[in-house]
Amino acid sequence: MKKTFDFDFGNGEFVMKDGNPVILSGINALKLWIQKCMRTQLYIYSIYKDKQYGANIEDLVIGKSYNFDFAESELRREIETALLRNEDIYSMSGFSAEKVGAILKISFTLNTAYGESAEVYTI
Repeated sequence: MKKTFDFDFGNGEFVMKDGNPVILSGINALKLWIQKCMRTQLYIYSIYKDKQYGANIEDLVIGKSYNFDFAESELRREIETALLRNEDIYSMSGFSAEKVGAILKISFTLNTAYGESAEVYTI
C-alpha cells in the first residue's frame, strides 16, 4: 500500500501535526483506504469514472424497506466486491451488519498483506 494523508472523517479535515499533514503507511493507510472506499458511492463521482471505486451501500439502506436479511446479504456482497479490488486485501470473513435507527454498524475481518485485521465501521 502506498502512503496516504490521514483524514478525520468526523471533522472532514486532514489530520495535521506541527502544521504538516500526517502521513500513514502500511496497515494504517489501508484502513483509511477501506473507510474511504466504503463511504464512496459507486459510480457517483466523476473523479472515479472508469475506476470501479466505492460501494453501493446507500442504495441498500437509505429510504428502502428491504428485509434486513436481504440488505445484509447485499451489503456483504457490495463491500466484499469493493474491498477485494485492493491488491493488499486477500479475503473477507466474519461479516455482520446491524442497523440501529439511522446508524449502520458493519463488522468484518480481512486477510491482508499486513496480516489479519478485524474492522468495525459505523456509517
